[in-house]
Amino acid sequence: MMKMKSGVEQAICILIMLATQIDQHPIKSAILSKRLSVSDSYLKKVMRSLVVSGLVDSESGKDGGFKLKLTPEEITMLHIYEAIEGTHSFVRPTNLAEKVFLRAEKIKDKKKEVLAVFFDAEQQFKARLQKYTLDSLLVEGSDRVDTVDWESIVLSAEI
Repeated sequence: MMKMKSGVEQAICILIMLATQIDQHPIKSAILSKRLSVSDSYLKKVMRSLVVSGLVDSESGKDGGFKLKLTPEEITMLHIYEAIEGTHSFVRPTNLAEKVFLRAEKIKDKKKEVLAVFFDAEQQFKARLQKYTLDSLLVEGSDRVDTVDWESIVLSAEI
């Protein structure tokens, strides 16, 4: 019934890279796409979604790139999910029930019952995502993940 786009996982990885970038310097899309082994054009679509949703800032110019707009503590998994998937409900009735239940009152009742279950599950799913922040992924025990100079790592891997 529900399939998440691969962009959600990529967005989480991108945000981790931005959060761990040394001195919060902007990271160019080419560096992000090389490190994640995704096409630069696809990565730019994901980045556009993150910028439009207010999670990431885009800075132009020679020293530009992308950086977090919010702190890792402020960014929830729900923010990331909705930046890529949108905020619409993932429950979409198709009216197939009319083809299998022959009595109109059964169609209406059963359709309502099934939709209620899925809407409830969706609310629980989103409430759970709201509880986890990007920051929770940056903590290892009592230690925080180290900051990194992603550009030097990616460029040194090419040599």
